Parts: sequence; C-alpha cells; structure tokens
Amino acid sequence: MPQPTLPQYVFKTRGVMMTGKDFLTRLQDGFVAGDGDLSMRLLQLCPGAGRECLALLNLTQTNEVRKAHVEFIEAGAELITTNTLDANAVVLGRHGKASQVEAINAKGVELAKADARGDVCVAGAIGPLGLTLDDDWDLDTYRDAYRRQITALLNAGVSVLQFKFFTNLAALRLAIGEARTIGGNDVAIIAQAVFNDGGLLDSGQDAAQVAASLIERGADVVGAHCGRGTSGTVNAIKAMVKAAGKTPLCAYPNAGFPESDRGEMVYLASADYMGQTANLLARLGVRLIGGCCGASAEAVRAMSMALGTVRARPLDRTATVEVAPYVPTVASFKNGRLLAALPERLPIIAEIDPPPHLLMESMFADVRHVAEAGADAISMAENPLASLKVSNVATASLLMQQVSLPMICHVTCRDRNLLGLQTDLLGAHLLGIHGILAITGDPVPRHGAAGKGVFDVHSPGLVNLLAQLNRGMTSAGKSLKQETDFSVGVAFNSATRNMEGEIARYEKKLAEGARFVMTQPVFDREHALRILDATRRPGVKVFLGFFPLISARTALYLHNEVPGIQIPEHVLQRLTSTEDPQKQQQHGEEQAMALIDALLPDLDGVYLISPHSTNRAAVLSRLIQHIRQAPAHQQDRSPTR
Repeated sequence: MPQPTLPQYVFKTRGVMMTGKDFLTRLQDGFVAGDGDLSMRLLQLCPGAGRECLALLNLTQTNEVRKAHVEFIEAGAELITTNTLDANAVVLGRHGKASQVEAINAKGVELAKADARGDVCVAGAIGPLGLTLDDDWDLDTYRDAYRRQITALLNAGVSVLQFKFFTNLAALRLAIGEARTIGGNDVAIIAQAVFNDGGLLDSGQDAAQVAASLIERGADVVGAHCGRGTSGTVNAIKAMVKAAGKTPLCAYPNAGFPESDRGEMVYLASADYMGQTANLLARLGVRLIGGCCGASAEAVRAMSMALGTVRARPLDRTATVEVAPYVPTVASFKNGRLLAALPERLPIIAEIDPPPHLLMESMFADVRHVAEAGADAISMAENPLASLKVSNVATASLLMQQVSLPMICHVTCRDRNLLGLQTDLLGAHLLGIHGILAITGDPVPRHGAAGKGVFDVHSPGLVNLLAQLNRGMTSAGKSLKQETDFSVGVAFNSATRNMEGEIARYEKKLAEGARFVMTQPVFDREHALRILDATRRPGVKVFLGFFPLISARTALYLHNEVPGIQIPEHVLQRLTSTEDPQKQQQHGEEQAMALIDALLPDLDGVYLISPHSTNRAAVLSRLIQHIRQAPAHQQDRSPTR
C-alpha cells in the first residue's frame, strides 16, 4: 500500500508548527495533560447513541462531539484524542458503513482540531478491531483494517497516533508496526495497554515485557490505562519504569471502581483523588497523564493542575531490568485426568442429559443402566437449545456417588460472564469433575423467558481459560496455588455446510489447548471417514458421534429440516417401510450398529448421542453391548497396538 502524503502543517503551538517530533520534544521537556473519558461524555451528550459505534457520531452529532473536545480542552487537556477509536472497517462494517472509513476518520480529525489552539495537540485514536469467532478474519484482515484507518487519520492531518484499549500484545505490535511502516519517522506513536488484576495482558505478558516489546516494535511512548481502579495502572507503570529506559511513559487510569446506577456505570473517584493520582504518576516519571473510564472534565482539570506541582525529572534513566525479546510461545497442554483414566479398549461416551425438573431418579437410573452396559464416561449438555435443565455440574456430583464413571460436563459461554465461568469451573474441579466440553452455546431466542446470552468469550476463549486454570492461573494471571486437571474437549459440527470454516474454528480451539473432540452425529461411512480426516491431529482424541434413528419421523425431520444432515436413502426407505414404531426402532438401532461395525478399525472413541425417548437408556445400552461384543483386538486402543 502506498504511503500517504503527510501534510507539512499539523498544529500551531505558540505560533510554531507542531509535528509528531515536536510533540515528543515536549514530552522530553515536561509533562503533557491528556483528556478524559470521551466515550462517557458523548453518551451523556447523545443519550440515544448506544455504545456499539460512537465514531458514527462524527457524521450525525458533530456539535456534541466538538463540545466534548472543548470541555476537555477548557479543563486543561493538552493532548486530545479523536472520536475514532472504533472507526475501522470491521466495526463500521457491522453497521453497513465500511465504505465510510475515510470520511468518518477525517471528520473525527476535523472536529478535534476545530478548537485545538495554543498548546493543544490532537492524536488520532485507534482501538482493537473487535473481531470474534463469528467473523471471517485472518492476518490480512487485521493488517488491511489497520492500514486503512491509519492512512485515513494521517491523510486527515494528524501526526500523533494513540493506540488504546489493547489487551493482546501481538495485536498491538501488529498495529503499531503498520503505523510505523506507513507514517515513517514523521508520526509519533503512543501505545497503551490494559492490564488485568494480576498485572498481565490477557495474552499473558507482564507490564515490563510489554513496555520493552512495544519500544522494540517502534512505539515512541508506552503506557497503561483503564483496568480496575487507579491502582492497576499505577502498578503497571511501576513495572514499566524499570524497562522503558529513556522512552516517555503515559498513564490514563480509571476514575476508581464503578457501580451500577439504573443500568449505567458510575465511577466513584473524586476529581481531587484523580489529581492526587496524577501527582503520584508524575513523581514515578510518567510524562503523559490523562484519565480513562469515568474521568470527567473536572477530573482532567484536577489532574492538569496537579502536574503543575511536580518538577519533571530528566528522562536519562536506563532500564534496570533486562527483558527478553518478544517471541510468541507455543504452549504445552495437559491431557487431563479424564483422558488419562480412559481404558485401553475403545472408549465409549454416553450422553444422558439432566431433566428440566427436579425429579432426578429416572435420569439416575438411566445412567446406572448405561454404566452397567459398559460405558466409559457420561456426557451431559448444559441447557441445550437454550432450554432450562438442572445444573449438569450438580447432577454429575450426585451421580459420581452412585457410579464409578467420569463425567463430562458441557460448559457454555452463553450463560455466564468470565467471572462466573471461572467460579463454576473451580467448583467443578473441587467436586471431582475433570471432563469439560467447551462450547459457545445455542443462541437464546429473542422472544421468550430464557433471558439474554452473555458471550464474554466464545469457545476458543473458554478453551484458553481452561488451559490457564490447568496451569494454576486465573484469567487475570493470579495464582490458584494449585493446578486444575481438566481434560478439555470441544465440539465439531459434522453437518456444517461450510466445512472449511468449521475446520478453521477447530484449529483455533486446538491451538488454545483442546485435547479431545466430540462430533455431531454421522450417518454414513464415507461422510464419517471425511470427518475423521478433518479432525484427527497428533495428541487429540476424536469421539465420533452416533445418533440412533429410532423413528421414521425423526429421520425425516433431520433429513429435511436440519442444514447439512443427509440420511442415506436406504436408511430412510427401511425406516419408512413400516408404520410399526417397534420395527422402526429396531431398524434404527441396526443401522447404527452396522455403521459402527464398518468404522470400528478407524475409531479413536465413540460418542453415543441419546434419542429423545423414554427408553433412551435401553437403546444406548444395546449399542454399547453390541460394541463390547466385538473381538478384543478390534477394541484395543493401547499405545502399542
């Protein structure tokens, strides 16, 4: 991509043109006061705007955006950021505005510069892309989105870029690398990261490592912002000071901890307290100091005034800690206790889901039935199809008092936030449940009594969380003082129409730490072999899904209404050749047995999905007994076979 032509005139300061280099010189000479929480102020000025994409206000609410900038300038801010944090092609594309990246960024610069007089500088704000598992993205998507926004901002007249709200070091390094490539040495780059309670990025690096890595990548100013309260930012800065050397530091702490007031987050730190925090940060050696979440114009005024009470020390310090160069690491993952406990014969997982009521004895009897038949583990879904069921973790704990089988609990990202996921997973570990199937979860219907989905993370993020717990660490990097021992499994949709996309998602889950996979059901040998080829990887155990078609109605429904599922014609003909329910069930069981027999030499493991029937345990038990009647050498799954 060709480099943009940077304008010669950017800002005027005391009659002198200010470039990115001039801004950096100011930081070398003394303190610069940053602005506050622009997003919060815009939401106050534009009540119906919503948080999804505030950059759109540059085109629709120009007076309000300009007013927010003016308030921070009048409070003493010397560096203000454009309202372009989410003005990238990915976020704008969700609102049908991807074609307006250039216009929205240019307008954001225009509105910020409109009242920037005297000592005020304008920085183009760039945030993370906000990509999720549901987006079709790759490395080129990242690069193209950042290149386009960076070019738009530079061509609009900024020569300072401020990267904010990044929690992943690799993503931030990529973004500032693109900025340096496009802008060369004429652009000043401010790189800020958000650290969790444990002083780490979500990607696992501590503040000193982050500072050294960002400086090596080309950042001119590095720092911390957001996080929890003011202390998280202060602690991160204390670590960064040791690694930053002569590179200026920046800090934008939150205005304390928030509380909810009628659905809105209200931050509790007073303006005076924010001024005291600014004084502390200045004495630590930070040169650029502003406010993040909850920081009002009053807080910015107090912080700006506080900087006038501190004498800036020369930036002649040398790094006091040596930090190894940033190298992406390849993590090793546990197999976990469940996989280790499986026998050397062909392992069979039987699915028996909890009921939607409190009468549990029938379900317990079903589990005892399949256990006696020879099942090796019990799998239980969590509120499948977003319909209420009894807690599978509680049910598993009760079942383990009755049968000596390991339990696999499905855990969805739909029903809990990140904090709740960790709490429940730690509880499962203490209860002796070591098999977890990490799934995103079926969406909640828009209209109904089931509530709303949470989705703080999707299944790859949940797998990453489980791998963290298996290393004895929370998502915030805090020690658990003991490691969990989960066997981490994931699902694979064998009926998908987009097999390439499903395999790509599967690879992401494996890269995060999944050690086994349970597939959706297969109904013919050729398709089953294709699924095995798609999912087999070294060190990963594949449990191929089988669903006994015990009625013609079920088979026709799956064949005609469920995308991707095709029941072989000969199976449909046999099931529909009789109206006798018992004969249909017999034909369905025989078909499942014949398919398993044909695949037996190729299977790592069997996942039997229970039919929705009162006799589900009997059906599954007959299939299990049929498998167990195969010759021992066909069931042998020992490492030396």
